[in-house]
Amino acid sequence: MITDNLHILSPLLYGLFVYKLKSIKPCPDSYFMKFARYHHNIFLSVLSFLMLIGITIGNYQTDKLNSINNMLCKSYDNNYYALTSSQLFLYSKYIEWGDTLFLHLSGKTISMLQYTHHMSTAFLMYFNTSYYLSPHIYVFMSSNCLIHVIMYLYFAYPNGFLNKYRKIITQMQIVQHIICLSTIFHTTCLDNCKQNPHGNELGFILYSMYLFYFSLFYLKAYMLNYFNKVKKCN
Repeated sequence: MITDNLHILSPLLYGLFVYKLKSIKPCPDSYFMKFARYHHNIFLSVLSFLMLIGITIGNYQTDKLNSINNMLCKSYDNNYYALTSSQLFLYSKYIEWGDTLFLHLSGKTISMLQYTHHMSTAFLMYFNTSYYLSPHIYVFMSSNCLIHVIMYLYFAYPNGFLNKYRKIITQMQIVQHIICLSTIFHTTCLDNCKQNPHGNELGFILYSMYLFYFSLFYLKAYMLNYFNKVKKCN
């Protein structure tokens, strides 16, 4: 009951968390902050990889990889790997609040993309696990975990070999949200493809919001810069 309330109230708790951050002075040059931020990113990259393996094993053991319909609609039947990895995934969304903490400590602005995304992910995941594990959760978990393996590795080594692929990482996130929205539409229209109560409704609202903010970020970070460079060349 306590954990249920925690997940339901997670958007408000995140808002309070961000509000309290304002009382902490940024320390962008702190060695200890950089040390903690590095290990935070490495930990989430490794955890994302383990969760991806876990949910994939769960899908394999329940024959959900045999067809698209099985993947989206067949029950997990309380599979240990699926349930364990999905619970880890749910609580990892709270660990990801550390992204906001380190963003603030680094002296950077907490954008609406950052705010709305981290405010709502645990809330959404809870409603896809609260009664039973939504049969189509593999699409959402596997795509998110795969991208996070790469993304957090890039965060850990921002000047490393992944730096030149940062644009592609954002493109992958946008494609992920489009795929997830398509999955929601498809399973809603199917007969005998029951998902967790309110999971699809919330998913449609929140993934539409994610798609909007990530697309806006992509436009500002890459497309506008590109057009400005073309304009200067002319």
